[in-house]
Amino acid sequence: MEKTVPAFEARRQFGKMLQDVLSRGDKYVVERHGEPVAAVVPIEVYEQWKRSREAFFARLRDAAKKANMTPEEADAFAEETVLAVRSGRK
Repeated sequence: MEKTVPAFEARRQFGKMLQDVLSRGDKYVVERHGEPVAAVVPIEVYEQWKRSREAFFARLRDAAKKANMTPEEADAFAEETVLAVRSGRK
């Protein structure tokens, strides 16, 4: 289950949150002033995210090599791609 908690509550209830994450696989989004600022998730979720991210950038590097881009051009392309994904553009 995913829950949203204010930062103050997360600070007060951090031990319980960790227990919920460990025992039930709960996920928490921590907000400050109503804006999401962090997530507390099971380590498996975090590790999967890291692997996916690394694979994405490895594919991007391979594509840049095949496209004969300079590292600077590849960095600019990667930044543009990430911004597009985050904004929902295609």
